[in-house]
Parts: sequence; C-alpha cells; structure tokens
Amino acid sequence: MNKNQKFLIGTVGALLTGVAIGLLVAPKKGKDTRKLIKSKANDIGSTVKTKASDLGGTAKDTYEKSLEELTVLADRLKEGFLKNVNSVKGKAESVADNVNEKVRSVVNNG
Repeated sequence: MNKNQKFLIGTVGALLTGVAIGLLVAPKKGKDTRKLIKSKANDIGSTVKTKASDLGGTAKDTYEKSLEELTVLADRLKEGFLKNVNSVKGKAESVADNVNEKVRSVVNNG
C-alpha cells in the first residue's frame, strides 16, 4: 500500500469517526438523523470517488511518463549500439585490407 492510499484510508476513517461522534451527541429526531447520515454518506462517497480518481490519474500519468522516458533511453541505446557496430565494422574492414595487402605482397614476392 503506497503513501497516497494510506492517506486516503486515514482521511476516510477520520471523517467517519467525526460523523459518528457528531451523530451521537446531536439531539435530533430519528428522521433528521437519518437524513443527515444519508447526506454525509453521499459526501463521503463522492470524496472517496474523487480521491480514487486522482490516484488513478496520477498512476496513469506516472506510467505514461516512465514509458516515454524508457522509449527515449531505448532509442539512445540503439543509436549508441549501431554507432559502435559501424565503428567495429570499419576497423575490421581496415584490418582485413591490411592483411589482404600483406598476403598479396608475400605471394607476389615469394
């Protein structure tokens, strides 16, 4: 469970506790109390929905940003790898040309 989820659970728990204490000490009729409970439950529900939506959006944003960064990194690695391959290929061709020249020299002088 991450930090945001713990905060959300703590907030909802504290809100419910506050509502329960308020209902216990409030001198109201049963009908009025039930209306108040329904109203508070709806408020809590919308708060939880909003927080959950915010957390989901944050996770999605983080995922998308990480994916973009990984794509850039993969492209850089690919470019570096291809550059190294081309460099090695060029050196290998140069060595092969030198060996070929020396072999021809030995064969022609031999």
